[in-house]
Amino acid sequence: MEKLFHARRILKRKMIREQLGHTFDYPLTLVVAAMGYGKTVAVRDFLDEMKADYVWLNVESDETSAHIIWNSLTRQFAENEPEIGARLNALGFPASASHRDRVFDLIEEWTYLKNKVLVVDDYHFANLPELDMLLEKLVRKRITDLHLLIISRTRPEINIEDLKLKGYCHQLKSSLFELSQDEIKDYFQLFGREISDSTAKQVWEITEGWITAVYLVCRRYLETGRLEAGVDLHELINTTVMGRYTENEKRLLMALSTLDSFTLPQVEYITENRAAPGMVQKLSRDSSFIRFDERSQRYTMHNIFVGYLRGLLEEQSDQTEVLNLYRRSGEWHIANGFTLTGMRLFLKAKEYDLILKEFEKRGIARVLDTAAQDIVKLFEQIPVDVKYRHPIGYLTYANFYLPRVDMEGGARLLSEIEAYYQNDSLVSPALKRRIAGEIELVRSFLFFNDVRRMSVSHLKAHALLDGISRIANKDMMLNFGCPSQLYLYFREEGDMLGLVEFAESNFRYYEELSGGCGKGFECLIRAEYSLERGDLDQAELNAYKAIYRAETMEQIPIIICATFTLARLYAARGKFQEAADLLNELTIRLAEYNNPIFMNSLDLCYGYLGGITGEPLSFAGWLKNGDMKYDEMFYQGLAFNYLVHARYLLLEGNYLKLEVLCEEMRQLFSIFNNLLGHLHTHVLDAIAKNQLYGPEKAKIALRQALAIGRADGIILPYAEYGEYILDILADLARESKKDKYLDRLVNESTQYRRNLVSAGKNKSPVLKLTEREKDILRLLIEGQPNKEIAGRLFIAEITVKKTITSIYRKLGVSSRAAAVRKTMELKLI
Repeated sequence: MEKLFHARRILKRKMIREQLGHTFDYPLTLVVAAMGYGKTVAVRDFLDEMKADYVWLNVESDETSAHIIWNSLTRQFAENEPEIGARLNALGFPASASHRDRVFDLIEEWTYLKNKVLVVDDYHFANLPELDMLLEKLVRKRITDLHLLIISRTRPEINIEDLKLKGYCHQLKSSLFELSQDEIKDYFQLFGREISDSTAKQVWEITEGWITAVYLVCRRYLETGRLEAGVDLHELINTTVMGRYTENEKRLLMALSTLDSFTLPQVEYITENRAAPGMVQKLSRDSSFIRFDERSQRYTMHNIFVGYLRGLLEEQSDQTEVLNLYRRSGEWHIANGFTLTGMRLFLKAKEYDLILKEFEKRGIARVLDTAAQDIVKLFEQIPVDVKYRHPIGYLTYANFYLPRVDMEGGARLLSEIEAYYQNDSLVSPALKRRIAGEIELVRSFLFFNDVRRMSVSHLKAHALLDGISRIANKDMMLNFGCPSQLYLYFREEGDMLGLVEFAESNFRYYEELSGGCGKGFECLIRAEYSLERGDLDQAELNAYKAIYRAETMEQIPIIICATFTLARLYAARGKFQEAADLLNELTIRLAEYNNPIFMNSLDLCYGYLGGITGEPLSFAGWLKNGDMKYDEMFYQGLAFNYLVHARYLLLEGNYLKLEVLCEEMRQLFSIFNNLLGHLHTHVLDAIAKNQLYGPEKAKIALRQALAIGRADGIILPYAEYGEYILDILADLARESKKDKYLDRLVNESTQYRRNLVSAGKNKSPVLKLTEREKDILRLLIEGQPNKEIAGRLFIAEITVKKTITSIYRKLGVSSRAAAVRKTMELKLI
């Protein structure tokens, strides 16, 4: 009798299969029914029978953390599609428009020329409105050949009715999953037993068509020959399932109930039992409640079975054993790169010291940057006395909290930590000295963006720490996502040169403390200074020096800023194509990092240059729309985004909106008194007012810009806007007479405009692709990867990457699928 249940028997249900057949007709198919009605089995069986190309993702536990959910889903994705899954995982949960666009581009690339089904099972566990919104936007994007299939016990908080109305969504009725009396008879036949209509009716009355209950009732019926009404489901599991397991198997199953899913090596590590993997394989073969996924090599247990086992675990295991399971599970996740999940499990295990030890590791920086709110929630649950047992871990948290979350709250936290250790007589003098030094280093962020006050703290920290910090490291985001360091730190009129010289002399203290963070900064800030003043030769020399130095310590933020400087100066020389080529090469370089902050910075560079050259296709969607969300841009660099958005409004000729935006920018730049931001804002305001109200109003705004620029001999920003303000500048120069500064601005702006006119004459009004670009596009249309394209065309793979980047820029797209679609729409080939 027992063998009847070893093999999996699946009831083929015609109506469900017919409805699932529409999966390929819609961007979204929704399967909603209560627990235990066979949704998962029905969908998986259908997709396997159809030989569909699908990836199956499970929301593995009741969760409200975007970071944890995203880590889990993308890990599962990577088990099926390693390259795309790893890139999605590295990007993190998309919390802003720019980030979301990059995620969608990757998904579109995955589906290119392939009919893909993306299944998200147990969606009801994701208590996350942001995920609802993300998936709804994904559906509305209507990516060709992507079919999203959501399986849930409850209806997702997505605008289903509107999606249905627009033909985007198909939903299976929950009643489809209730077994009819005829289907109950068919189900019993799967196990070799014919039952009468009256018996089938009795089964239906006991189970109300709930397939899990029918399965358990069937087992009981085959064993006893009786139908038992009113039996509790957990009691059925106890009497029909658990009795056949040994005590060791029961203990193993209870231990596994603490996991959402598991692999065999994971089972062995967590249970500390070498025999456990073999036991799991046997249990999986023998039980319908344990499922093995061939693709991911992972095991999952049915939610009903998990609930039953967790109840047993609480009843029959002591607390120490349960906590040990969570601790081992946390260790496993951290060892496999899922640090936040691991720390959350340590929290369940009450292993607070282990959490603080994670904060002492160098690699924590990436987690802190991508999961700020989750980190705060986690840390708040750790007892204060444990935090103070780990001063370096606690100060690492403060170092993250102060600039990333809340400056005022961070200042209070820092003061509390300082007072505690000063009064702790048990702390050795050496450790007190180190703590004081690290506190001084963190305190420097309180004085952002005052370079001199920051440097006072850096110098004190350097002396106390003997030049080496344990909390600062070279992977910290020095530029805060902004492509110009001078923009961040220039705050006093007439002090630009003094700022640069001071930074050149004093930045080395922070660089040494952090083990190389910001290598090349002193050359970069000198290059930016020379650029703003129109000394292009010196700017070029120092920008390349900055890049060469930054490369020795892999300081990508410095490389981004220096490349942006070079692109602006090449444009100032009229070498617009060379400027674009620099950014294209930077794009290829940054692709390997898959870092959203780096890619945002790159978007800003492209948009800024596109504003100069009059190319709206150079602007990323989020910069066109002005979607300036804080989530993945450090607040110190945020307002630079507005300058780039303003340039897009300028190209569009939307002067009224530009004028209103300038009012907002003045407030934003006042927070840290970013003088270059104020200068650009006054110029942009002058342009808007000239178009809306005439030159006299424009002159008032432009004079405010000139007052800032004159004190430090700033030239280039005016020239970059030359085509809009040249006539006003010329009028002001005539009115002032013998004003050398204004005369130079007129000359530089005149030359810049000539270069733009010349470049415009050489531009074809029709988008033109080179023959090589066309050859590569033809192979892209065939779906060939870069390596294959390089072999077919007898060129280097790096040449293929550069050419594809150029194609993207010309077409105003950011993925292969979009490039091919645009090519076909425009009939370029």
